[in-house]
Amino acid sequence: MVAKYSVRDYCDMYLIYGRCNGKSLRTAEEYARRYPSRHPLDVNVIRRLDDRLRNTGSVWATANLHDFGRSWSGLTVAQADAIPHRVEETPDVSTRALAREMTSSKSTVHRLLQSKRLYPFRYTTVQSLKPDDYQKRVAFCEWRQQNTDNSFIAPILWTDEACFTRDGVFNHHNSHIRHSACNPSAETSGMLVS
Repeated sequence: MVAKYSVRDYCDMYLIYGRCNGKSLRTAEEYARRYPSRHPLDVNVIRRLDDRLRNTGSVWATANLHDFGRSWSGLTVAQADAIPHRVEETPDVSTRALAREMTSSKSTVHRLLQSKRLYPFRYTTVQSLKPDDYQKRVAFCEWRQQNTDNSFIAPILWTDEACFTRDGVFNHHNSHIRHSACNPSAETSGMLVS
């Protein structure tokens, strides 16, 4: 589909629209007077142009954006710039909170973050072994082998839980961080796992 108006046409329209104090009908008349050889301007064209520029920062309609291979996110340019900065300041902010702040949908914010190569990683707690722990573990095992008294073993609670607290509740579901394409565990010596 060939566009009726070029970028230059849209720019001229919008300049005239500003000079006509936002009056669409006056803009259409002035545009026809100044540019008689161009395609005539309908008042709805100028209204849609104004709406697109305010909401997306682009003169192209959504269909034309896809035709030229550009993605359309439904966010203003200011919002699209603000979201990655907000994530940089607070990496653990949720897409839901960002969507609320930017008055946008959660999926739009998520797509924008993915296009900026910012992916969510979940925290996974792991036990960190220190170099001197090996000797302590060996000493404990040797002591246990020599001590055959079961009164030491009886009160121990054996569980397959990786992490538990005094109250027995620990939820990692909402613990996450947004990070660039590389896994942050590579940068933090294995403390985070995606």
